[in-house]
Amino acid sequence: MSSSQTTHQRLQLDPSEWYLYHTLYREARATWAERPVDRIADRIRVRPDWVVGDFGCGECLLQDKLPNKVIGIDHVAAKEGLIACDMAATSLGDESLDVSVFSLSLMGTNWPDSLKEAPRTLKPYGYLVIAEPVGRWRDDLTTLRTVIESAGFRVIGDVEQRYDFVYLTALKADT
Repeated sequence: MSSSQTTHQRLQLDPSEWYLYHTLYREARATWAERPVDRIADRIRVRPDWVVGDFGCGECLLQDKLPNKVIGIDHVAAKEGLIACDMAATSLGDESLDVSVFSLSLMGTNWPDSLKEAPRTLKPYGYLVIAEPVGRWRDDLTTLRTVIESAGFRVIGDVEQRYDFVYLTALKADT
């Protein structure tokens, strides 16, 4: 596993690895009992006025499911309008988002750096929504929660486990 910066540089030189990963990911998704993007969209859809940042958006499926303005961010811009960048250092403006979504995207050795980008881009009291594989965090939810809180968030409610995924919502702390 490498840092997001190293991965970003590698994928800028040759995006074929990114496309292969997402082809295999698309095939795997077809067998899941629940797709996190659907669950997240259901929660955000009630506020069509919110601007959503989809960090590690992949093919930006969230954009297709919401009436909201969704800004997709990933190493490769799979379609027009997405931002190709390292999600630990985006070009998004300060306090430009109402919601930051990390759906199966906390990867790389420096994944906490990506989470630290979220509070910069969120408006006061903006939301952080995370969906991650249970297998990755089963024994380390305390670390995930600690990193989220140290990035300036307050976890709201319980960490929820459904099917093969862990869901967590947090609020940007008062600054």
